Amino acid sequence: MMSVTQLCYRSRIHWPALRYSLDEEVERSLSRIWRINSMAGVTGALILTDNHIFQLLEGPWPSVKRTFECVLEDRRHSDLTVLSNEQQDYRLFHNCWMHYCDLREDAQGHHPKLFASLLSHPERTCSEEVMELLLLLSMNMHESDLTSRLALM
Repeated sequence: MMSVTQLCYRSRIHWPALRYSLDEEVERSLSRIWRINSMAGVTGALILTDNHIFQLLEGPWPSVKRTFECVLEDRRHSDLTVLSNEQQDYRLFHNCWMHYCDLREDAQGHHPKLFASLLSHPERTCSEEVMELLLLLSMNMHESDLTSRLALM
């Protein structure tokens, strides 16, 4: 079994560097991310809150490193903090070039209480909480994917 690197970081959105609305920036970025990640073999997830981004990058170390170096050069990020950088035996998002989760739309509390600390104090959320949240997202994603496939049968 080949191990994969999982690198997770948090950054604050640097508003002056945005050229478009946040929604348009995200849409443009995701299109680019999906294209680049599919060629690099990088999967993961991007979580957006009101002022912060949490992202998990997973794949072969050289590809994850190159992707993260691009993030470090992106002026739209500030106060970037690596929450974890570990080798794992499996990918959480093995079939998704970049899963996107917009927590700004959680006004009605649709997400589990696990999201509460991420939403109220993103700068104080620890790596264990973020990784637990990512695990939950990946399980929900795979569960809905399986449900969709079963519905097609």
